[in-house]
Amino acid sequence: MSENIKKDLAQAKKKYQSKKYEEAKDLYESLYMQNPEAFNIWDKRFYSWALYQLYIKNPDDETDLLQSADLITQLLSQEDHSKKDGVCAYTLSMMKLLDYFYKQKDYDNIIIWADKLNPDYLSSKTSSFTTQDGRVVTTASNKEKYYNWLSKSYQEVEDYDECLNISKKALSELDRFTNNSDIWFKWRIARSLRELGEYGEAIEYLRDIYRYKQDWFIQWEIAENYFFEGEHDKSLEYAISAALNHGDSDKKIKLYSLLEDLLEDEYPKIAMKHAYLIYSIRLHNEWPIDENLEDKITNAGLDSANTEYWKIEKELKVFWNEMKFKNHQPNYGVINRIFPHGKSGFIKSDDGQSYFFNRFQFKGNRDKYREGVKVSFYLEEGYDKSKDEYKLNAVNINTIN
Repeated sequence: MSENIKKDLAQAKKKYQSKKYEEAKDLYESLYMQNPEAFNIWDKRFYSWALYQLYIKNPDDETDLLQSADLITQLLSQEDHSKKDGVCAYTLSMMKLLDYFYKQKDYDNIIIWADKLNPDYLSSKTSSFTTQDGRVVTTASNKEKYYNWLSKSYQEVEDYDECLNISKKALSELDRFTNNSDIWFKWRIARSLRELGEYGEAIEYLRDIYRYKQDWFIQWEIAENYFFEGEHDKSLEYAISAALNHGDSDKKIKLYSLLEDLLEDEYPKIAMKHAYLIYSIRLHNEWPIDENLEDKITNAGLDSANTEYWKIEKELKVFWNEMKFKNHQPNYGVINRIFPHGKSGFIKSDDGQSYFFNRFQFKGNRDKYREGVKVSFYLEEGYDKSKDEYKLNAVNINTIN
């Protein structure tokens, strides 16, 4: 190597260290085009860091971002930070790029660029910070982010085999999960299994998820899988529970459609009311309405201008409750404790047992939601996360005179 090139490379390094990134980049670029073999590993690292600072750290031009990231993959190899965390221009650039595409919802590019990272080399170290209100927030490790971005991307492009593989690998490879990411990996596994026709295994994952995340849409997905398996009684059980569970009505359209299918033979009038509910929600939100649905409502002689879907839903709730609890005996007791936040409490039953409840299960007059009020209720199995055990909770709570 000539003395001039050595001096020029040393000068480029000084410019980078002086935070003159543009000048450093220009000099490195010129030297690399003329004599790439003159660059040792440190020259390549400083060149890569200059590219990172200019075009990758805070990208404002996608072309520059992609070209710089591609050049860095030619200059460097990924360093192994699986056991000892460190700073690597290659890894940091690829992670920034994946984050950029994730925010853009560009899932195809995530899949392409994720292939340039070896997840076994990524750090599993999380980081934490305290917010102004005193909350401690823990952010995901690079390894967790990688698996999350990639499994989500495969799901979005409907490559369910790969989504299944990546999500299962994440569960086996990661020691720590943030923001309930383990639940979301299991959910993607269940979604993939459903799409691949493995309904029984999908139900197992969903039931496991439901222990920790008792949302209506998990119940709905369990109901869907039972429906595809041909177990319509179990499907109806979970679908009705999902309908009664709290959640926005306009997000439950597919659930209501499933209930329409499940009830069509035995309860045709009630099934039609579910179709009417779907129609009214769509009309209220000014969403497109399928021609077949419109004809169905018109032929049934229903008011095709009705946008008050909540009135239809209120009528259906009576049916849902009857169906859910038709083979159950009511219990009686007194609300003997409401927690300070008001969202939950305990009912002491006439038999002396205490049962936990959530406020959304209180169906009576809100003015009577207080300690000492006599109530009727039913019992339903729930999961206590703090004790890691199943127990009976009070549900469908009504005041009694």
